[in-house]
Amino acid sequence: MKKHIHSYTGALLLAAAMIVLASGAAKAQQYHTIYWMQGIPQSSYSNPGLQPLPNYYVGFPGLSSVYSGFYNSGFAVKDLLRQNADGSLYIDDQNMLSKLKNRNYFIVDMNLDILSFGFRYKDINYLSFNISERVETRFGYSKDFMRLLIEGNDGFRQEGVAAQIGSPSFDVSHFREYGVGFSRKWTNELTAGVRAKVLQGMSNINFKKTDLSLFTGPDNYELLLNTNLLINKSFPFTLAPLEDIGDNDFEFEEEDLRNYLTQTANMGFAVDLGAVYQLDERFTFAASIRDLGFINWKRDAENFRVQGEVEFKGFDFNEVFGSDNDTDFDETLDSIIDLFNLQETTSAYALMMAPKFFVSAAYNLTPMHRFALLGRGEVFAGGFYPSITASYNFQPINRFGSTLSYSIIHGNYHNLGLGFHVNIWPVQLYVVADNYFPALQPHTFQTFNIHFGLNIAAGFSSLKDGPKASFRW
Repeated sequence: MKKHIHSYTGALLLAAAMIVLASGAAKAQQYHTIYWMQGIPQSSYSNPGLQPLPNYYVGFPGLSSVYSGFYNSGFAVKDLLRQNADGSLYIDDQNMLSKLKNRNYFIVDMNLDILSFGFRYKDINYLSFNISERVETRFGYSKDFMRLLIEGNDGFRQEGVAAQIGSPSFDVSHFREYGVGFSRKWTNELTAGVRAKVLQGMSNINFKKTDLSLFTGPDNYELLLNTNLLINKSFPFTLAPLEDIGDNDFEFEEEDLRNYLTQTANMGFAVDLGAVYQLDERFTFAASIRDLGFINWKRDAENFRVQGEVEFKGFDFNEVFGSDNDTDFDETLDSIIDLFNLQETTSAYALMMAPKFFVSAAYNLTPMHRFALLGRGEVFAGGFYPSITASYNFQPINRFGSTLSYSIIHGNYHNLGLGFHVNIWPVQLYVVADNYFPALQPHTFQTFNIHFGLNIAAGFSSLKDGPKASFRW
């Protein structure tokens, strides 16, 4: 008797998903707590209109801005791993499924500044430059998708309904950013800035079009899969033709690494825009847009398209993966490729960045004490994902500042943030995190990030100094 897809596929894919989630848990570029920490030059990354307090800064190469984070909107560890009355642990996958929304996603981001510096010019202008290595991951999934991984197709077969996998979205990009920022105090009230960024794409894989549903016959395990899927990729390894993938040699030599890091075939452009309006001595308002742009992916571009209705009777995973015979695996892979009528092309493609929006209001109780409210949103795969942060900023002297924040990030309420910077002239150290709960209760968190760095920063302007009205260069 065949061991059907629900017996093996769910376990394999769930294990793969957990590995991906776990590997991503050290990396999301949120920028909540740091937004109003103007003593830190890198705070302007979220709003190029916010001028840093240091009159000049030079980042330590590779150490001036190290950022990593993770966010999963679907569930926390405590939703899956639960505790009995006697203290023993058990896996409650049904409880985890109950926590999922119809649409869920997780993000994994990493940012490392290779080089950065900035300086004030004629009191009212601020110029900055950065070269940053960035990795961004976005994965959107439906509740039925996760249920299929855990339960297999047996539950859907018994209910006589299709598994609405929906439109799973997946985008992983590695690229380098060359940014030039300019900010100017245009009037006593208004400061506005822009950061123009040339983007050098290294590698990408992207689900461009996805619309999947899976129906299991009520009397057997035969599957009817409706597909409309286009996967684009641009990285050094050639995958097509997929039927020969088992024979491909994926060795990566030192020269290949140099070519990978220096190639300029995948170029793009993006812009950050920001403005700050100081209503009076107490109230300040700010708004910004980050990563408004695109990358053209040309080098080693490949496209894989599956479209239509597919009948699938399944096969024995035990025979395929339990066998030492490579021929069994190759034959199974060939049969899947033939079944899905896969179309393979090598067309270049363009991808838009995931733009981030910020809007904020701050109340200056005194030059030392500032309270702020920040709204942030990100657009990804046709969805808008909001968050809100309340913060208290304490800046007793120019060379030291700290922030305490609380954030609601996409419906998750366990986000207590802390940040500080200290200057031991001329060296500045800063550490900022949007959520310190993982250090206290690691089983409850769904979001975690940390941002730290070392700068040479000096010539601080006072928080009391207002912008000077001028239209002269």
